[in-house]
Amino acid sequence: MHKELRFKIISEGLKNGVSATCEKYNISRTIFYRWLKRYKSLGMEGLDNVKKDFIPANKTKIEIENIILKLIKTYPRYGPKYIKYLLDELGYNISESAVFNVMKRNNLTNKEKRILFAQKKSSSITPTIPPLTELNSGECWVFWITDYGYFENIGYIYEYTLYDLKSSIACTRFYNEVSFNYFEELLTAVAIPVAKNLKFKVNYFCFFNNSKILKRAKNVFKSKLNKIIMDYGLDVKIHILTSNEDLDKIKTLKKRYTEGCLSFLIPLTQEDIAFTELKIRFQEYLRNYNISHKIQFGKELYSPIEYHNKLTNTNRILPIWAYIDRPY
Repeated sequence: MHKELRFKIISEGLKNGVSATCEKYNISRTIFYRWLKRYKSLGMEGLDNVKKDFIPANKTKIEIENIILKLIKTYPRYGPKYIKYLLDELGYNISESAVFNVMKRNNLTNKEKRILFAQKKSSSITPTIPPLTELNSGECWVFWITDYGYFENIGYIYEYTLYDLKSSIACTRFYNEVSFNYFEELLTAVAIPVAKNLKFKVNYFCFFNNSKILKRAKNVFKSKLNKIIMDYGLDVKIHILTSNEDLDKIKTLKKRYTEGCLSFLIPLTQEDIAFTELKIRFQEYLRNYNISHKIQFGKELYSPIEYHNKLTNTNRILPIWAYIDRPY
């Protein structure tokens, strides 16, 4: 069963009753609530057929892979055998086939491609980010788009979010399509002003490898983002989240935030509400989330703003405009 049908069944169930809908489509209530739970956690992505993630036991660790890539950048004319010799000299016991697999994953098996790779500027790209426990508040932001599906009278709903991994402070807006222009608007009109007001020192922008924007125009996206970074005088590294060891923790943070957004959103989608009104009403939810909503940090409960102020020993607030409902 494709995800659009599952979404249709969920929408009908919430509007017309679960039992009647399950009987109509000949499914159990257990299956209905399983789909609903997955939708609340991940949006439309949660209604895809479940695929088990599998990481080969012999996959090279990200730290070693980064060392291999640095060696390739320094010695682009060397093939797997000679890169392995260099690794031996550095004290790493890595097989030649493992080096080749790293080259293959990064499309560097061809010598000419390795030379081009070595010539590329890499000042704005970083293969890793610090562990979450070592990050400062406001230092590392992750971006995602969550597809919430199509609703009558509202249209498509996409949640665009920039989220600070340490404090859980979030900048979110709803849009009706996937576009770099909307990402740019969220970044420049919301996230950067919030970061300046809270005195964030943002060092990293992170993106999931399956990001809808990256999938559509990966190279164009990076070049446009680099331009924004330069235009605003930011000293920020771009990182694509793939096999980072904290990826599961980051996905858990994203899931927790998405569940909260959908708990607010779902009842409104059952009303006769326009998209413009929905966006404005969500601003109130977001203010409450950042300022008042308590989250477990260690053994204590804080709102994201409270936790940021605790970590930085400050008493800062969001920009004044963030407290006002306004169309965008």
